[in-house]
Amino acid sequence: MSANELRGFAGFRAGKTRLISIPAEFFGELMPLVDDLDELKAVLYLMWQLAQGEGDARYLRLDDALSDWVFLQGMGETPEEQEERTKAAFARAAQRGALIEIEVERGGRRETWYFLNSFKGRQAVERLRRGDFEGLVHDIDDVVVGLEKERPNIFLLYEQNIGMITPLLAEKLRQAERDYPQAWLRDAFAEAVAHNKRSWAYIQRILENWAKHGKESPSQTGRLLVADDGDDLEEYGAEALGIIR
Repeated sequence: MSANELRGFAGFRAGKTRLISIPAEFFGELMPLVDDLDELKAVLYLMWQLAQGEGDARYLRLDDALSDWVFLQGMGETPEEQEERTKAAFARAAQRGALIEIEVERGGRRETWYFLNSFKGRQAVERLRRGDFEGLVHDIDDVVVGLEKERPNIFLLYEQNIGMITPLLAEKLRQAERDYPQAWLRDAFAEAVAHNKRSWAYIQRILENWAKHGKESPSQTGRLLVADDGDDLEEYGAEALGIIR
């Protein structure tokens, strides 16, 4: 199907239809912030899935979303693209604060679970972190990682200072968040903005340089900063990269 071809919808069926509840804050506070269609789909899909469950500990396993062929139809043409975009969409929603992401261990392997960032969702996540696994549909061995809502948000850092995030870039940003201290990420974005070099390639080189030479240590001046595609970004000195304060 071409990019300009519009797929039709036959309309909602007549008669009794099952409805789901959506918090009013979604329309008044969250929806105006969401500028990515995949992220919007992920949040709505999670709300629909949670409406099917029972009890207070309601969640969506990422594996379940990745096996739902109806949902995946709207996330790309190939299985590889569908998986990449789905993972990026849910991660983006969690980074924004709409969802809460945790990693659990089940039978020796890790799984990613998503809760709605609601009062009940936060309560459920807090119980899991305390080791209270009662009421779960799936048995787990432990909660491995939980992302705090207050955690600095590299997605928002990028959007506020650089621009839109593509699915491929989203994974690079998440990897950078795993590789570098949070303070380095904030400072690297600030350095790039200060020198009007608003690109991830430039920020990544700053971080790599700090990791190699030390963030507060002197380095050789006049070194050439080169992007991944080989294009020269800028002649810079240690001070330009924030190494010398």
